[in-house]
Amino acid sequence: MGLAVGRPSAPTVPLKPPPVYWKAIHIYPEPEILFIMRAHFLPHPAETPSGLPSEGWREVSLPHQWALEGMEAEVGWYRLELPAATGPRRWARLRADYFGRAWADERLLGAHEGYFEPWLLELPREPHTLWLRVAAPKEPYGTVWPRLKRQIKGIFGQHDCRPGGTTARGQERGTGGLWGGVTIFETGPVALLHLTHQTFRRPQGWRLRIQLTLDALAAGRAEVTFALRPENFEGPSLTTVRTLDLEAGRQTISLIWDLPELPRWEIWERGFPHLYRLEAALGDQQAAAPIGFRTLGQEGAWLLLNDRRVFLRGTNIIPTQWLAAYTPEDAARDVRLLRAANLNAVRVHAHLTHPAFYEACDREGILVWQDFPLQWGYADDEAFAQEAVRQAQAMVAHFGAHPSIFLWCAHNEPTHNRYTLAPLVAAAIRAADPTRPVKEASDFREHAYPGWYWGHMRDFQALPGAPLPSEFGAQALPRAELLRRVLGPDAWPPKWETWMYHNFQPEQTFRVAGVEMGESLEAFVENSQRYQARLIEFAIHTYRRAKGQITGYFHFMFVEPWEGITWAVLDVERVPKQGYFALQQASTPVLVSIVPYVERAGVGQPPLREVWVISDLDRPLSLRVSLRLEGPVAFPLGEMTVTLAPHEVRRVFEVMELFEAPLDQREALDAASAVLRQLPPGRYSVIAEAWEGERLWSRHVVEMEYLEPIGPQEEGFW
Repeated sequence: MGLAVGRPSAPTVPLKPPPVYWKAIHIYPEPEILFIMRAHFLPHPAETPSGLPSEGWREVSLPHQWALEGMEAEVGWYRLELPAATGPRRWARLRADYFGRAWADERLLGAHEGYFEPWLLELPREPHTLWLRVAAPKEPYGTVWPRLKRQIKGIFGQHDCRPGGTTARGQERGTGGLWGGVTIFETGPVALLHLTHQTFRRPQGWRLRIQLTLDALAAGRAEVTFALRPENFEGPSLTTVRTLDLEAGRQTISLIWDLPELPRWEIWERGFPHLYRLEAALGDQQAAAPIGFRTLGQEGAWLLLNDRRVFLRGTNIIPTQWLAAYTPEDAARDVRLLRAANLNAVRVHAHLTHPAFYEACDREGILVWQDFPLQWGYADDEAFAQEAVRQAQAMVAHFGAHPSIFLWCAHNEPTHNRYTLAPLVAAAIRAADPTRPVKEASDFREHAYPGWYWGHMRDFQALPGAPLPSEFGAQALPRAELLRRVLGPDAWPPKWETWMYHNFQPEQTFRVAGVEMGESLEAFVENSQRYQARLIEFAIHTYRRAKGQITGYFHFMFVEPWEGITWAVLDVERVPKQGYFALQQASTPVLVSIVPYVERAGVGQPPLREVWVISDLDRPLSLRVSLRLEGPVAFPLGEMTVTLAPHEVRRVFEVMELFEAPLDQREALDAASAVLRQLPPGRYSVIAEAWEGERLWSRHVVEMEYLEPIGPQEEGFW
């Protein structure tokens, strides 16, 4: 395959469009960057290019992961033909999963381990064939996988939401390949390779610590221009010019830039996420990084953003199992769905995802809890620990510029590594980034699964996982049409082996949650989704009424990352399940919450026990709270005006207090009781609404059933 520098001219009368192997763009002020769009590919176990056959190669589009083509290969080779360079130096930047080696013709250029860190190669200036060997081998079952894993891939290596789940088939449909594609660029004798930063508050402004990675052929001096430009709002730009003393070779230089007071990055519900772009220019080269000015801190179990408490309303997300197929448009859609669900935070669960996702969170004002990709058990030897520390530092270097990231977490649900690997990785992250909180682990004890793995959903009243539950939820089937399309004849009647490969958990569905299958797939879907929605609603309302003891929550989980049957509230095609709307309604910044009296009662009994109003806003509120009963007949239960201070949670109604009312105040109560005794039996909805002027902030509906009394009723409630 040939690769020409410059744009090829089309023939006068083309019979068909010529293949496009690369795309060129120009950046400030001159240089050309080539995004390689196609390569030749061959799945083959050869260790070096000399062991490869000449037959069997085919063209593939980049980015590329071979599982997306249905391959179960463990090694893939990519071949690119590069012309002569025009500048002094030439480089390739790519993202490969997981082990990489590169050759120019027969000369080894370098090796790489990991999946999320960009792999940077200096290429010869002469024309050559670039060979890339990418290996993502299955780890030996029983001896290495699943308890002593060596590949740091988090949910891409083992998880109950990937193909095969936690079964022996859980490494099928792996993630090997060039998921981030290949970019070729040229530089002068001094190469500008990477830019990141950390922000620190100072009186009347900010102190910016810039970290700039360069590679110089010889020692000398270089002049670098730094610019700070508004990205999503109108405002002035700032610039500074610095002269750097360089040594020969690769180096990361730190320098300080003091800045005035600047607009802050905020979450969407209480401000605007002012986003800047930090640029570094060296001759005709440029590097850039996102930047937002905000402070992070902790006050007990509370997160402080810009010196103010945030009640975190979040969910866990695994956007996809195959990053090559995930686009910036997909990321923007997913983050819009997060915001539409009234969430101000998201946990990127046990992996680092596509860079476009963080860019979208930066723009939309969504906070990100970022996990390092350690999931369950790993090897416990020195070599593995050293590699984990190296990759943890790389995570900070390559993702730490994003203002949306507020927390690093070293390990999800560690098992035997809990007190060896997790503290070590957390310490490495903390040393690399002193500006953010760091958690050693998201432990099993923080993951609350009453009503799914144990107990009953009412056990949420004990506030499991407090003060910040980072997982809770229940599985739900996606829509029947999708299940039939994915599972084929195994969809109905269910072939459980196939369903379990797609992550379905029958033990929990039938024996803990008590979901009924019904007589059809459609009935099963309805029953499953209704249960998930009820559990999500009950859990979040319970947690939010306990605000103070609870400082936030991260539901599990948001989207299905493949054609699975999981805890997600959006299926793999982003069609909502009933649970999405339960999550959305329970996560509104201002919430009205009903505590039921009983699910079934004789007519005349109270329809509810308590009403709460919760505000996560920074400002006071005056709300009109209305209550009514709808069913065979409608009955207004009352209306009240509630004034809330910022961030207040308050119980505004308690039926037991009515029972204690003095006799001279019981007339209205007895009148209401008399009306309730006249209601016809049947299914009723108890409805509470919270209005601020013409704005409906929250509506909570609780279902109950009124039955014929078993015996004679006395007057009044008591």
